[in-house]
Amino acid sequence: MKRVAQGLLLAFLAGGCVHGTAVEQVQAGMSRAEVAALMGQPDGTTNTAGRECELYTVTKDFWSRVPWNMTDRYYVCYSDGRVDTFGLATS
Repeated sequence: MKRVAQGLLLAFLAGGCVHGTAVEQVQAGMSRAEVAALMGQPDGTTNTAGRECELYTVTKDFWSRVPWNMTDRYYVCYSDGRVDTFGLATS
């Protein structure tokens, strides 16, 4: 029973997250559709002065995980519908 509970918890934690390899494929100049194909739907968005940023939860690779921290937050920002900047969200 304990193994089943652990398996369900792991599936729940990984379920709605993007894996780190998808983030490595994002490049400046990509369209929203291209990013959506790699990353899926964002967790949230922000808008400032004609610029829109999307936030994603990304599962860390196996060797970078610790029980209390298995994911990172990443942002992808667009200008004129194309990727302008992207990276690890520090706050």
